[in-house]
Amino acid sequence: MTKNLEGLKDAILRSNSVESTICLVQQAYDIDFTTFHLLKNDGQEFSNPFVRTTYPDAWVRQYLLNNYISLDPVIEQVIEERESFCWSELRIKPHHKKMLKVSLEFGLGSSGHSFVYSDLRGRRSVLSVNSTKPMRAWQAYMTPLIDEFETILPLIHTKGVTEALAECEGVPSLTSREHECLSLSSEGKSYSAIASELNLSEHTARSYLKMARAKLGCTTLAQAVGKAVRSGIL
Repeated sequence: MTKNLEGLKDAILRSNSVESTICLVQQAYDIDFTTFHLLKNDGQEFSNPFVRTTYPDAWVRQYLLNNYISLDPVIEQVIEERESFCWSELRIKPHHKKMLKVSLEFGLGSSGHSFVYSDLRGRRSVLSVNSTKPMRAWQAYMTPLIDEFETILPLIHTKGVTEALAECEGVPSLTSREHECLSLSSEGKSYSAIASELNLSEHTARSYLKMARAKLGCTTLAQAVGKAVRSGIL
């Protein structure tokens, strides 16, 4: 368990990007690499792949240039099963072996865990963490932490969705706190109720909503909620 899970969650909510968020996650745990991938689905509103990773740039170039996503057993299993899993459960097929061999040559290790999340709109994401530890040691380390990762992934997913929408449609990117406050406002909750639910002062809740409204270019909170719903942010 992390020394301060609530502190990590708050840092994730305050971070400015998915890239900085996955770095926070990596620093909080004894892991070597972290990757967040917003998956494309039928009818997906994201026109480009959205991936953020702490893998070395050389490996990322190798992966992209050789279209390794088509040979990646992790992505294949995520798409087929839609559930979280330890990499010890991967079903390695002949076409996966070339990519796995090269990944080991890059020093990436073969121990890992992938966490899958689907929101109410059916948008799915996967957070993969991996290590150079032997698999048995990795499983012993990760097993008590599974609930923590299941808790933080929805926060990263929300940040990823807003960033992806901003990239492909020019929709403003809200911070996780701004998104949370706007979402609760869409449910008809007052400033004081929002502040109480998120453990904030009422002044702070108002500030987050004011910033969200400004980013969305709206003069009223109701207009901001409506625009956020139409654009897919909420």
